Amino acid sequence: MRLSARVPATSANLGPGFDCFGLALDLCNEVTIDTGAEPRVTWEGEGADELPTDGTDVVSRAVAHTLRRRRELHPEAAVPPFALHGVNRIPIERGLGSSSAAVVAGTALASALLGSAGFGEDRYAMFATAAELEGHPDNAAPAVYGGLTVIAEGHVRRFDVAPEIVPTVLIPPVRLQTGRARSALPDRVPLADAVANVAHGALVVQALVRGDLDLLRVALRDRLHQAARLALVPDVREVFEGLQRSMPVCVSGAGPSLLAFPSQPADLPELGGGWRVLRLPPRSRGVEVAAHTGGPPAGGRSTTPGV
Repeated sequence: MRLSARVPATSANLGPGFDCFGLALDLCNEVTIDTGAEPRVTWEGEGADELPTDGTDVVSRAVAHTLRRRRELHPEAAVPPFALHGVNRIPIERGLGSSSAAVVAGTALASALLGSAGFGEDRYAMFATAAELEGHPDNAAPAVYGGLTVIAEGHVRRFDVAPEIVPTVLIPPVRLQTGRARSALPDRVPLADAVANVAHGALVVQALVRGDLDLLRVALRDRLHQAARLALVPDVREVFEGLQRSMPVCVSGAGPSLLAFPSQPADLPELGGGWRVLRLPPRSRGVEVAAHTGGPPAGGRSTTPGV
């Protein structure tokens, strides 16, 4: 059996929606497993030279984690040995949900292999298992459901984003580990800052659903996390402050990438060497799993075009 999963990049937080907002973007990783091939792990694309090939990678660990969870209800559940091949398009440690994409891919593929003992069409069960392993439900939710998602104490609500909203991801030539970015945050915040984020968060949902860029420029203001994270990457902070004067912009996830919403691509300034600029519409679909009956085994060069 050969199965492949396509999982979108995600941008979490979206300004004031700290740890509860997430947006799926039309940039997808693809992971293929083949139970008829010799077991091995191979990669191509982003991070191909640094990802483990001994079965300790995040996708393989997610497959094993999902199997353990399913065995609690179905002791007979078993995943046969398989070859795994990943085509990575989501940059690593840039605030675009690369780890969540890997976890969701492994969770979805394990469920498909388990058949009736897996999740079936229960996306919430898939989300809950992925969030438990990954630790960031604000990234796991849009990776599973697509669109704009809001998470509150395990409840997930999904919204369609207006077609007028086409974000641009600005990827700097530096990385920022999520743990380091989170450790920079204060343990306590003033009540006024918490209230401000609640109000602006409500406006973010309305602005994205209605396609109102003027409202979005106001809505993306944050008092909880962005300043602390931008302080870790002064060059990115300088770009952020410049963009904020002319368009909606926020830190993508834990950073260091930025998510900007220019009216026209030409509105973006020159960013200098090393930056990558990707204009990525929101992706309405979350993870998708497909079965294949022919073609090259896992580990062969993918012919799927980039997204």
